[in-house]
Amino acid sequence: MLEYSTLDNSSLYEITQAWNRCWQGYQFETNYSEVQMKAWLYQCQVDLGHSVALRESGEIVGFALLSVENEDGWIAGTSIDPHFRGKHLFAPLMSTQIQYAHDLDLKRLQLEVLTQNHAAKVYEAVGFKPMRELHVYRLPAGTFRTGLSQKVCRYFREVPLSEYFEARTRAEFSPSWQRRENHLKRYSSLKAWLNLQGNSGMLFTGEHYTTLLDTWTISWEQVEKLISSILEITEGDFNLTNQPKDWISAYLTRLGILPSSIQYEMIYKRN
Repeated sequence: MLEYSTLDNSSLYEITQAWNRCWQGYQFETNYSEVQMKAWLYQCQVDLGHSVALRESGEIVGFALLSVENEDGWIAGTSIDPHFRGKHLFAPLMSTQIQYAHDLDLKRLQLEVLTQNHAAKVYEAVGFKPMRELHVYRLPAGTFRTGLSQKVCRYFREVPLSEYFEARTRAEFSPSWQRRENHLKRYSSLKAWLNLQGNSGMLFTGEHYTTLLDTWTISWEQVEKLISSILEITEGDFNLTNQPKDWISAYLTRLGILPSSIQYEMIYKRN
């Protein structure tokens, strides 16, 4: 018998097993250890007490994870077990998650979905509306070079996180959920850079500060210096998640660099 419940009484082991099982067969399968699952739940600040589990005889066969920030919510992952797909269970699952969000008096819910994923139609059917496209870049080292050879410090300076985010706010950069300030600050070993004019920035994490988390600019004239500096720090790799259409995506397109995948950013607004 199918039934809905929250995830607050589920063990980390149970949630991890359900996550790995339900993501099978999708374009991007995700196989987490319990340590990785715990880190993901923390990074996203998932509210298990208002996240949905669809159960068959007690076993989780579908889920939606709800992250909460003030009056906003974000779907940090949702999926159905392969054996239960095609049974029209996804829309009721999302409707149940929306109701749990209402219980928290959230005003908005957001999510991202690959443009080719048919789930986008289900999201629209339950009230989500597309906001914009977000580009995902996964480019191996050596894919492109800008031709600049000057050192990063000629254009950028390392700054405190507070200064970085203040500059980004002044620039009116509109980040996706996973690039919101509070979400990014939960990463460890952050290193923030601003250009000398304060109108371009880049944020890294990782043992050697080579994982790019965030980048932005308000000036076409600064894009080449920005990309060149990123490539210098990352030693030629360029991986960037959920970049909106802006000067950076336009510059990459001009170079013939297309996104590895494109997502719809979607929003549900409570009436």
